[in-house]
Amino acid sequence: MGEQKSGEKNLPSKRRIVLLSIAGIVAIGLGSWVTHWRIDASGDAMAEVASELGLQVHQKGRQHQLRGRIDDIDIAVETTSERVAGDIRYFTDFEIRAPDQPAGRIVGAGIRQNVIAGMTGAESLIIGDPAFDEAVFLEGDQATLLAHLDAEARSAVITATKAGWELEDFTWSNRKSGRVTNAEKIGALLDAGMAAAQALRLSNDQSAALRERAEKDPLPGVRAAAAEAMNTRAINADALMANVSAAPEPVTPENALEALDEYYTPRSLEAALMLAAAGDDRQDVRSRLSMAIMTRERIAESIEALAKVGGPGELTVLNSVFGEHEAAAKAAIAEIEARQ
Repeated sequence: MGEQKSGEKNLPSKRRIVLLSIAGIVAIGLGSWVTHWRIDASGDAMAEVASELGLQVHQKGRQHQLRGRIDDIDIAVETTSERVAGDIRYFTDFEIRAPDQPAGRIVGAGIRQNVIAGMTGAESLIIGDPAFDEAVFLEGDQATLLAHLDAEARSAVITATKAGWELEDFTWSNRKSGRVTNAEKIGALLDAGMAAAQALRLSNDQSAALRERAEKDPLPGVRAAAAEAMNTRAINADALMANVSAAPEPVTPENALEALDEYYTPRSLEAALMLAAAGDDRQDVRSRLSMAIMTRERIAESIEALAKVGGPGELTVLNSVFGEHEAAAKAAIAEIEARQ
């Protein structure tokens, strides 16, 4: 009788074990279903956006990619994964590459801004628009950024950075945790990034845009900052011209390195082209050629030269080339990648 009672007492424990096992199996099955639902939902959301915008969706394993071009702007949205503390975490990464974006960094304010500023030791540039200066972290050449940031662009950039967009290396990017499964959210994020990229493009040359900011911007703080930037640029230009006038001889193989040090002058670009033709791939040569491409200064020759001496670090600049010289830039990229 004692053994029978003992067996009866163990029955509840056995039931619990069975129930826990069943619950575990159900949880695993439910988790697997949720994962597959998110994969499918993410792909469906991208497909819906692609259909509306005339883009394409590709799938590789559990990851989806939305890619294509609207006018002359390249768009990419893709699911990615990273191993964090032993667990695999999924993200949705957005990227926009548009022509005529300013060199430098544009990031939203808040914790993220403080982390980036703390890492680089940099302080945000102030452009004289209180709302913008409070909301956005800027790093780069003040005159260049002011030329691009008219009132419309400042508003668009505030909206974009609040949505998580940031600009660096001429490319807008945005990362969201997890798989974004809502087509409206994907569309809204792309709209915000596209609006900022479009608004930053210049309708005329940079000097004229900076002058317009100094004379016609609705905010007196921006007008003052632009006027100061123009004055600083004029002083630097005068100093450079004084150096040039002191050494006006043509660029030759013998003085090319000296001329290369006149970084913003036509002589320095002539030197960079000459050195590149001789196979000199030093960083100063590649940097001057990259600057020429960004400012569209003898751009065809600069792309051809960079194809000969460029490396992975120059691919971003070449990828930013659109329009008339895009084919040459793509060919240069292929030539550089073939050497790696």
